[in-house]
Amino acid sequence: MSVRRRHTGRVKIDFAKIEAFAASELASNALAAAKDCEWTLTKHSALYRCRSGLYTLCLIWRGPNRETLTTTMRGLKLEVA
Repeated sequence: MSVRRRHTGRVKIDFAKIEAFAASELASNALAAAKDCEWTLTKHSALYRCRSGLYTLCLIWRGPNRETLTTTMRGLKLEVA
């Protein structure tokens, strides 16, 4: 018998859902607050499914003067609504 493989890699998800989650994360980020400038979430931000069945969310923001702020959240469990 063949072993059933789990689909891993980037998950196709509406970017508006990533933006909603990122807004709360940016508000709680001390470094972003200390910089006191406008951060823009990039389209490179993505949700990934791991082999364990958990998810990883990578958020990438761009600021003025080509500054980049990244956040990686591992071990997320998603609920289907």
